[in-house]
Amino acid sequence: MLSVLVVAILSVPALLALLWLVEVLAGSLALHRSSVAARAATAPPSHRTAVLIPAHNEGRGLVPTIRDVQGQIGPRDRILVVADNCTDDTAAVAHACGADVIVRDEPARRGKGYALEFGVRHLARDAPDVVVIIDADCRLAANALRILSDTAQATGRPAQALYFMLAPEPATRGQRASVFAWRVKNWIRPLGLKALGLPTHLFGTGMAFPLRLLSNRDLGNSRLAEDTALGLSLAAAGHAPIFASDAQVYSSFPASQSGSEQQRQRWEKGHLDNIVELVPKAIVRSVRDRNLPLAALAIDMAVPPLSLLVLITVACGIVGAAAVALGAHAAAILPAMASAACVILGTAIAWRAAGRDVLPFGDLLRLPLHVLRKLGTYGRIVSGKAASTWIRTDRT
Repeated sequence: MLSVLVVAILSVPALLALLWLVEVLAGSLALHRSSVAARAATAPPSHRTAVLIPAHNEGRGLVPTIRDVQGQIGPRDRILVVADNCTDDTAAVAHACGADVIVRDEPARRGKGYALEFGVRHLARDAPDVVVIIDADCRLAANALRILSDTAQATGRPAQALYFMLAPEPATRGQRASVFAWRVKNWIRPLGLKALGLPTHLFGTGMAFPLRLLSNRDLGNSRLAEDTALGLSLAAAGHAPIFASDAQVYSSFPASQSGSEQQRQRWEKGHLDNIVELVPKAIVRSVRDRNLPLAALAIDMAVPPLSLLVLITVACGIVGAAAVALGAHAAAILPAMASAACVILGTAIAWRAAGRDVLPFGDLLRLPLHVLRKLGTYGRIVSGKAASTWIRTDRT
């Protein structure tokens, strides 16, 4: 009975590790077959696009983002900046750049979701065909905006760009490891899902929507990972997001240690909150409605962040070894061994496909040390000491 119980418990993380490996393998093969490059510009579209930029105290860094967008929109398109609970000159800077600006001042309702809801309601007064959401600290690669808008308009579904994160120079080992982990999460795995004919999650920026999909949608909330929750909601309604991998947007990790830690903690807590709150309901609904795209996104969301997946794999090995020492059958440790094999093999495949230029081989071998340093982050999340509401990332 002990053997059966241990195998049953350890098989769950083993299956998640196997799913992670399948996505990484499919994405790496897809990347090998074709390089990611922006498509050439086409004739001006017949549809109207509005670019919505939520901004909280972003006056210092907003100008490059607006200039990138202005270089890719047509005469019938517009830029709308939501100056959300700002105490700096964000609104004045955006207005001076030629963007439309609306100001939201509701300190009791803080969070990106509230800003998006405010902006979408404003846009509905002179409704565009497509809304593209760009974070205020993001830059756009050539033709990214056109690709996103055209894809959303042509398919009637949300389109998600390839969202890169860059490390500040000079980058530390931890920052290089974070860039690699980000590429696995936001590039290789979504590319694998796309190769398998499945949808992608939304990443929070570089997202395009036909406006009608955002009408009456629950945007006004303070959820830490409101983007993935929105993606599940749209998939449940039959509008699963598409990965527009040839459109690229990018941002940079904070240069300060406190900013980096704050940002990682917010992202990972948001991910874990969604696993607990959203995944079970989404799986039940996908079975009830026979909705394969929703099921794919829910199961994919159940895979924890890479660092936590590694820690869980190590914990499974300890539990399996302890069970065998207490008299369980030797097979009790097999799920943990399978998990470890999947994580190690998948990491090596992903590094060869998309990590060699950012993570030297020596740093790759030190990844376990990087993972161990994140025990404090997960400890704060589990103990309830991590922030449970949105706060702006420190970019000093």
